[in-house]
Amino acid sequence: MAKKSELAETLLSRFKGVPNVEQEDVEAWIDRSLLEHGYRLDQDVRDDDQLLILLYAEWDGITQISLRTAYYFEYKDAEESVDKRMVSETYRNLADSLWKTYERKKNEAGRTAGPRFTIMTRADRG
Repeated sequence: MAKKSELAETLLSRFKGVPNVEQEDVEAWIDRSLLEHGYRLDQDVRDDDQLLILLYAEWDGITQISLRTAYYFEYKDAEESVDKRMVSETYRNLADSLWKTYERKKNEAGRTAGPRFTIMTRADRG
């Protein structure tokens, strides 16, 4: 069993080199992930759910960062040039990759989501 604070600490270490990611950010991402997976915010997480909680929170964090960097620009003058247009796209690509990993791990754990469709046998055709 893991506490929310332990999960936030682990997630913060994963975002160690990313600028402007603070403890409050990772706590919010963990909170959302816990709620999405049916946990209360004060509830400990089972060992078999920790990876899914962290992957979802990591995906949420990368998505938030891509939104924060969406306004980045290109600048050129005679002496220097700065091009940060691809930063947001790089984060979006990483978020897509994380989402696919999350979905794969969720399916491996037997936790499929989404609608299920079944057709019942007609009673008169037994």
